[in-house]
Amino acid sequence: MGLSLVEVAGANFRTDEQSDTLNTAFMGRLGMRKRYLPARLAIARSLAISASPELLGDELEPGKVIKGDTLFGTGTALSVWIALIAQRAGDPEMDIKKLVAMVGAHWRRGLVHLDKEWEQAGQDVAKFVKRVVEVAELPTSGKGLPQLGGISSGATFSSGQIDVLMGEIGEDVATKEKILWSVNGKGGSPHSAIMGGSGSGKTVMAAAMLRGIREQAPVPLIAFDFKGDLAGFTGTKGQTPLGEAFDAQVIEPPRMPIPLDVLSLTQRDQFSIDEAALRFRQSFSRLKGSKLGDRQRNFVHEAASRALASEDPCELRHIRDRLGEVYQEHEAKEDGATSSMEELCRFPLFEPKFSPAEFFQKSWIIKLPPNVPEDSRTIVVNLLLDALDQYLNSLDDAETGPDGARGLRIICMIDEAHQILGTKLPSLSRLIRMSRSKGGAVMLVSQSPDDFSGEDDEFLDNMGLVAAFATNAKPGAASRVLGKGANLTSLQTGQCFVRRTVDQAAKKIKAW
Repeated sequence: MGLSLVEVAGANFRTDEQSDTLNTAFMGRLGMRKRYLPARLAIARSLAISASPELLGDELEPGKVIKGDTLFGTGTALSVWIALIAQRAGDPEMDIKKLVAMVGAHWRRGLVHLDKEWEQAGQDVAKFVKRVVEVAELPTSGKGLPQLGGISSGATFSSGQIDVLMGEIGEDVATKEKILWSVNGKGGSPHSAIMGGSGSGKTVMAAAMLRGIREQAPVPLIAFDFKGDLAGFTGTKGQTPLGEAFDAQVIEPPRMPIPLDVLSLTQRDQFSIDEAALRFRQSFSRLKGSKLGDRQRNFVHEAASRALASEDPCELRHIRDRLGEVYQEHEAKEDGATSSMEELCRFPLFEPKFSPAEFFQKSWIIKLPPNVPEDSRTIVVNLLLDALDQYLNSLDDAETGPDGARGLRIICMIDEAHQILGTKLPSLSRLIRMSRSKGGAVMLVSQSPDDFSGEDDEFLDNMGLVAAFATNAKPGAASRVLGKGANLTSLQTGQCFVRRTVDQAAKKIKAW
């Protein structure tokens, strides 16, 4: 790398003039006497975002200079800062010019995020510091997040009612009135289902509503992306990419493992172990190639039970090894169950780096495009949803504010949800039915009302919002979802029918 510590220490670093003014404002807000202190905080905040920042344009007026040894310190401190910035940039040939440009960009982006979080904290220093600690994940030693002024593994990330516009426009076609949805309002459900054919704009609406939630509260997101383009999705107006809006880390298994102790147990008594083994067997039996008979189901359950009892953390490879032992003990020949288990362990799908409490307080986008093996996609979705369900239901009910609004702990979004709908996943059904009181919100984005025909009626009855764009859905399915009179074939570009729990009938709105 074409850099030396002496060169960096003597270099002039700056951001743009407007951001420099905001840097000065943070000195007053946080009681800092040195300009480099909010600058360091801003750069560190930006480095927590996986995507590279946009470099400063030539049209921006430059701000005041800070010398490298003042901004970053000297010796080890200076070396660490350089290493972090270079690593995030992914540029082994970084020179001083590139470093100066990248620092200015990180400085600017970090201040923008800090300013948003300052406003979300109600300009309260203590609440602002809590948010910064959450983003920094201090520490992550496997023993849970630190408790600071009430922050815990069961913390809620919202206070008060969150109302979001339905899409980028959200306008009633007939009255031109702006239509809002109260995500966590009293008596409502935070779950939503958005449907539409390919290119209809269902993801545009979903992303706009997710951004609307995030702008009002730092609620974490876990999203399943079956197309592979969700993180960079900007909508029709070139808005902040969805992944950046949530500071989400993008994971693409099996290329990179999901850093979650996905088989974690809340209790280690025999009943809890057997229950967890049963849940794993249910997930494993959904693999296309497994086709478990009664004997195989017993073998898989026994293998999972042994592994969960003896290994902490327990990983898929431990269940694979125990399954081999069980087959040997019963002198059984290898079959579809053993080969499927072996295939799942060919690449590490999960790495037990974070506990569920740590993992589900961050934002993640799980990329599962068509090139990912089907069995890998199936087990990832099943085990992650089961882990989320177990985590949420182990917590006390989420806090309720004076206005009756329920605090939110996490949003689970499934894009192209028809990939898993109709299979009656127990964990997804439980999340829909039970997670509201725990602060969970589920958003399903699918192609058609027909996709829900395999689910029970209670599944859709628990949706606080249902929206449908143009599609060739069967009339019966559309009526079941939206009520009589909703003709989905007549909708124009950007239009959809929406039904909220507070409405008696579906409304036609212009979403984008």
